[in-house]
Amino acid sequence: MKLITGQTELLSAGLRPSAVTLGKFDGLHLGHRKLIGEVLKAKEEGLETVVFTFSIPPRAFTEREMQPILLTRREKRAHMERLGIGVLVEYPFTEAVCRMEPEDFVKQVLVRGLQVKRVVTGPDFCFGYRRRGDVELLSRLAAVYGYELTVIEKERDAKGRIISSTLVREELGLGHVEQANELLGYPYTVTGEVVHGNHLGRTFGMPTINQIPAKEKLLPPNGVYTAAIEIDGKIYRGVSNVGYKPTIEGDYPKGVETYIFDFNRDLYGKTLDVQLFHYQRREQKFASVEKLKAQLVKDARESRSFFERHPLADDGLCKKTEK
Repeated sequence: MKLITGQTELLSAGLRPSAVTLGKFDGLHLGHRKLIGEVLKAKEEGLETVVFTFSIPPRAFTEREMQPILLTRREKRAHMERLGIGVLVEYPFTEAVCRMEPEDFVKQVLVRGLQVKRVVTGPDFCFGYRRRGDVELLSRLAAVYGYELTVIEKERDAKGRIISSTLVREELGLGHVEQANELLGYPYTVTGEVVHGNHLGRTFGMPTINQIPAKEKLLPPNGVYTAAIEIDGKIYRGVSNVGYKPTIEGDYPKGVETYIFDFNRDLYGKTLDVQLFHYQRREQKFASVEKLKAQLVKDARESRSFFERHPLADDGLCKKTEK
């Protein structure tokens, strides 16, 4: 996958004619994947497959406030590569870009920069200064600039709700990890480097890994989660705590601590993906380390039991509970 992160780089990239979809793509949920799937079909016609997004969410620039995100830039890039996208554009969002008129954006970025021949969007896509550009404008300009417009209807979940990043955030905020995973089409994942903790788990035979996620990463409510961890291409099951370690003396940043079943290798310095599947209980402070250990044993047992009832499918999601 080719990554383009600058305006000059885009103009000098020498891309061949392309099919492009545009948006924030936070979470890369099933609705986003529907758009990307349509773009990927253009490979058969010899078109370059392009996802265009901004280096930061426009709202973060205009309101000077960063909303917690479902995917960090590193995570989003990894997903795009796995999906098979040819070119990912992370366009700088500057004052000039913020004030760019919609037709200028089409002419300068899509036509001149990306050599666009097909644009794929959802029905409510808006762009340009004060969001004055929309699907109607894109349709009118298609004849002027020689591209084809494909508008894809919104994807809905089993309850008929439109799948959106906002809906995924709402479900995660309630601790509904399984529902969020269904909307995403993959397990909600926290990525981070393994750092040293207090090594307490090792003293009672349950060594853990500690990760401090990126500050902009949205984490679900503090608590204990059934989890799986990808290490060197292999999936291991485990149990994770999201939070602050309230039982242990000292101040700790909010992080993810994971006990990996049947695993005892040095992972310090490695960047790992922890996949969350099920919310077990809230984070709590115990009266003693002994009581904490007893609860961790129960948590691990519950996690193992969950995976026995819900084996992992080939797509990384859990299979339906067997009756």
